[in-house]
Amino acid sequence: MSLPRFVAAPAARLRHLLCRTTRHPLIPAAALLAGTLGAVAPALADPAPSALVRTAALQRGVLTRHATAVGTVRTASGGTLSVDFARPVRVLRVLVRPGQGVRRGQALLEVGNAPAADAAYAQAREALRFAKAELGRLLQLQRQQLATQSQVDAARRNLADARATLAAQQAQGLDQARQIVRAPFDGLVQSLQATPGLQLAAGVVALSLAPHAGLQAVVGVDPRQAAELAPGTVARLASVFDPTRSVQATVLDVAGRVDPASGRVELRLALGATPRWLLPGLAVQATLPLHSWKGWLVPRQAVLRDADGQAYVFQDDHGHARRVSVRVRGDEGERSAISGPLRPSLPLVVLGNYELKDGMALRTSAEGSAEQAR
Repeated sequence: MSLPRFVAAPAARLRHLLCRTTRHPLIPAAALLAGTLGAVAPALADPAPSALVRTAALQRGVLTRHATAVGTVRTASGGTLSVDFARPVRVLRVLVRPGQGVRRGQALLEVGNAPAADAAYAQAREALRFAKAELGRLLQLQRQQLATQSQVDAARRNLADARATLAAQQAQGLDQARQIVRAPFDGLVQSLQATPGLQLAAGVVALSLAPHAGLQAVVGVDPRQAAELAPGTVARLASVFDPTRSVQATVLDVAGRVDPASGRVELRLALGATPRWLLPGLAVQATLPLHSWKGWLVPRQAVLRDADGQAYVFQDDHGHARRVSVRVRGDEGERSAISGPLRPSLPLVVLGNYELKDGMALRTSAEGSAEQAR
């Protein structure tokens, strides 16, 4: 096996010098050998240490920490309409079902007066007829001086009371043998208590109708994060079953207590848009911004800490490691926002930095450069 070039040349020189020792016996061969090996040693010495690293360009930006909360879509409690009747009624037909979407003017129920209500209305009509006749009779007697003024005044009061009673019953719908209830707006039948043939007492809710507009989401957040949220915060709401479907939402209010059942703080969010897939009862996930930091955005593993807890990073200063002390302003996921005397023109070491020392020679990974470019 042949010697490398940087060893072969001194070896030839060694043979030449050894041959000359026969002409110069006073020069010890050992001295010649030592001198030759001394010339070979520097050529065989280890090169300066270096490290293989990956780098990336520095970038400024804003890092935002988010909270994730899960809940359901609900109808706005203030917009729900409860359909009831001021008189006893009998349900004749039910034209909708729970959960059904309805349009404005669509028929919901058909009801008729209960027998007791019909009897009360008949009595009111008869009382009015009698009061009119009685007043006419007394006025005729008064002209014949057979009735006093006080009797006539009492008859007038009775007539007024009979008219008021009948008007009140007409306002309750007692003058309508049959009544069809129609939706006053586009909405959703939230609940239904009426069935055909059922008799409902006055004030009993037959069904609840929630408007399509004004849907809300109620979600629960960690109590430690609730203090960082306030009304007006803009969030992103997505379907749990299909995260690609999302809408913008705004925090309406933050509950002032922890729900004992879930251990979380409830938030109500108003929805800016209500696409068809966003239905009451749908499970949703809200992404809520908590805090933001401005600075250099770097991979989290690029930041190291020394024994004193001081954070630092390395930059590639023309092939040599340059240590820079930094301040970590915030972390979110796999990224950190930092500040410090960094030089924007120098790449940041993002991988292989654990074995670096200030001033160490660097070798940049071609694979790492390609990944950073992507």
